[in-house]
Amino acid sequence: MLISIITIAYNNVSDIETTIKSVVGQTYNNIEYIIVDGGSTDGTLDIINNYKQHITKVISEPDNGIYDAINKGIKAATGEIVGMIHAGDRLYDHQIIQNVANHFENHDIHISYGHDVIVNRDDSPIRVVKSPEYNKAWLKMGWMPPHQSIYMKRSLFSKYGYYRTDIGGSGDYEFVIRYFFKHTLKIKRLDRYMLKFAFGGTSTSNYHRILKVQQVHANCWRLNGLTPPFYLIPIKLGRKIPQFIRAYFWRLNPQALAGNPGA
Repeated sequence: MLISIITIAYNNVSDIETTIKSVVGQTYNNIEYIIVDGGSTDGTLDIINNYKQHITKVISEPDNGIYDAINKGIKAATGEIVGMIHAGDRLYDHQIIQNVANHFENHDIHISYGHDVIVNRDDSPIRVVKSPEYNKAWLKMGWMPPHQSIYMKRSLFSKYGYYRTDIGGSGDYEFVIRYFFKHTLKIKRLDRYMLKFAFGGTSTSNYHRILKVQQVHANCWRLNGLTPPFYLIPIKLGRKIPQFIRAYFWRLNPQALAGNPGA
């Protein structure tokens, strides 16, 4: 089973190498690795070229934002399964893609998803996001699977569409509503921590921005002909609280990050 992994990057000279190493270091060998670069000028491409023997395809050209870049990568992919890991983030351990392959081979599913850990620059957990078993009702309760934990059959894109590029930074949330709620697909959780997500901190420091994003998220339901629950915004914000608490206890036990507690 060929699995395509897409990394999008733009002027990520300080952290692209960590991401690449997390992909090329996977124990699973049947990987098509695609990097979509937005025309970096800071040396990012030099680092990418250092690993060119491990990278299937590099696309380097200006794009119209993150979701346009993702769509380019998806359209360039040839694997049966497609997933992504953005520059600066990394797969949780060397077994992740093998776990994904086993999950699809052992279950008749269209989409897989898992957990993630949001870490700071010191690699200390800020939020630990543990996903429940799939049920459409969870989305009405403000749940969203970690975006980069999602792996899916490539054939779905031609039927249900690519990422929207006209709603700013909420294209991933609209995508999830469309695939996880609007349509009825075979979706199953992979009970693993899939990635470490690098967090810059702007989302926690600008509460006006957080509220605005949640309002756009509510509109993502309407874009799909759905009515968002009236309690969606407060309950989505509230779901972050246990993630911070879980991270606090992980910090008290540093060994928790050494393995994969989701296994």
